[in-house]
Amino acid sequence: MNCKFCNAELEEGCTKCPACGAEVEKENKLSAGKIALLAVLAVAAVAVVIALIMGGMNSAEPVETTAPSTDESVAAATEATVPTDGSPDDVTCKGSYTVTDAEILDAQSTVVATIDGSQLTNADLQVYYWMQFYDFVDMYSSYISMLGLDVYQSLDTQVSLDGTLTWQQYFLDSGLSTWHTYEALRLEAEANGFALEEEYRDYLDSLPATLNDTAVSAGFDSAEAMLQADMGPGATLEGYLNFLESYYRGYLYYSHCLENLTLTDDEVAAYFEEHAAEYEENGLTKDTKFIDVRHILLTPEGGTTNEDGTVSYSEEEWEACRAAAQSLLDEYLAGELTEERFAELANANSADGGSNTNGGLYTDVYEGQMVEPFENWCFDASRTYGETGLVQTSYGYHIMFFVQSKDAWYETAYSDLLAERGDQVLADAMETHPLVVDYSAIALGNVDFSSAS
Repeated sequence: MNCKFCNAELEEGCTKCPACGAEVEKENKLSAGKIALLAVLAVAAVAVVIALIMGGMNSAEPVETTAPSTDESVAAATEATVPTDGSPDDVTCKGSYTVTDAEILDAQSTVVATIDGSQLTNADLQVYYWMQFYDFVDMYSSYISMLGLDVYQSLDTQVSLDGTLTWQQYFLDSGLSTWHTYEALRLEAEANGFALEEEYRDYLDSLPATLNDTAVSAGFDSAEAMLQADMGPGATLEGYLNFLESYYRGYLYYSHCLENLTLTDDEVAAYFEEHAAEYEENGLTKDTKFIDVRHILLTPEGGTTNEDGTVSYSEEEWEACRAAAQSLLDEYLAGELTEERFAELANANSADGGSNTNGGLYTDVYEGQMVEPFENWCFDASRTYGETGLVQTSYGYHIMFFVQSKDAWYETAYSDLLAERGDQVLADAMETHPLVVDYSAIALGNVDFSSAS
């Protein structure tokens, strides 16, 4: 796990970042509504391209996540019997959807699902199916075995966490739901005259040539061969391009809808009152403030390493750091006193890796998040826009620039209500464009990870 603010590595169970002092758990609670905004479209298509180029799951860097508490679910899955054929009307239709390489090639053009006039073929489905698999593996990384998933065994021979579906059925169901999400939004975009911006259209148009060049440089005969190395022989370049087309048009239309949603102050206030008890449990009341602030961090040089591995600095080293910070502040004060100029100095001089590429900016800082001296300066009620100062913390000297104070309750309730309205946009699109699946026609190719290098 990494700190959201400075990207420093955090040990499991850590509640405060040792690098920037941000309190991890509190930050996650307060910003839950903010990060939920686009969670319904969480698959990152560009990341998939990179994963494919780099050889898929076998060469991807592991992502550290917190191990889920799933002992009971894993035990249930371990004890459960691999299901056989079930209802023809849902994903349990077949106990196994795996077919031979020859059979999947014959079934590539078979239509397995429709949404109004849109069709999903088996070739398209391979991409959506394996995308769910890779996304799951990337999300849980080294914890997948704890979840009862063995990537070196056939997915149709392992029962998933719910104890009723195989992992193959689980990823298939997720893949079909993902296509429903993207395609319903794409159809809404089309119905409302929403077109891709030129830069995205150019990107999609240039992608086949880019992928082919990358494939050849990686030792593959073609982009399709590279895709099939990760998604089985049934996958096609056309299917992958269809996936990206649907993803981008759906995602961008969804973003467009969110950008054009308008919320009145009365609506936001009513939403907060409706959820006031829940917010208060997370430490948020109408007295809570958010602060936007910029800073430039200068750290002392030299230092002595102690037996416990910590580094301490002499008074002279601290004084040299203070003098350097004061000199930089004086330089700012002697010139044009704009936020833009301060941001430029932060990018050029700050030692804070979490903010030295965005002008030293931290937004929505709340009490208890940062180290005390930093917060004491930020939350002084007398602060006004553009006010500057020096603050010493255990990390060094911070040159401060106050941006603004905001009502935390309003900011959070606004984001949460916007997310709720966004969810409704998605729900309405999927209801307007229902998914119809012919589960009996579905065929899935196999990828043998046990033989991968």
